[in-house]
Amino acid sequence: AVSRTPLETVDAFTAAYNARDLAAVEAVVTPTARVSDGARVLSGTELIANYRTRVFTVEPAYVSRPLQQLTAGDMVAQTEALTGGAAGAFTGLTVYRVDRGCIVEMSVNR
Repeated sequence: AVSRTPLETVDAFTAAYNARDLAAVEAVVTPTARVSDGARVLSGTELIANYRTRVFTVEPAYVSRPLQQLTAGDMVAQTEALTGGAAGAFTGLTVYRVDRGCIVEMSVNR
C-alpha cells in the first residue's frame, strides 16, 4: 500500500500527465481502474495504452492546471484548465476515487 492521501494521489497524477511520464502515471492508476469520459469506459490498462500510443506521442501536448479541488473521503473532484492541445483551451471537471494511494475510478467531464 502506498502512503498517499487522495489529494496527493491526484496531484501526482496531474504532475505525471503534464510531464508525459508514463511510468509515473502507471504508478498512480491501477490496471483495473474504471475510467469514463462520458462516451466510453476504459480500464486503467487501456488508459495507459491510449496515453502510450496517442496522447503522449501524437497529439500536441495538453497541460492540465488544477483550478479548484474538493475532497470528500476517498473522492477528489477537480476542475481544471487544459491548454496547448489541438482542440484549443478548455475547462473540465474530473472526479477521482482513490484507494490506498492509487486511482481506481476516474470520471472525465469536458
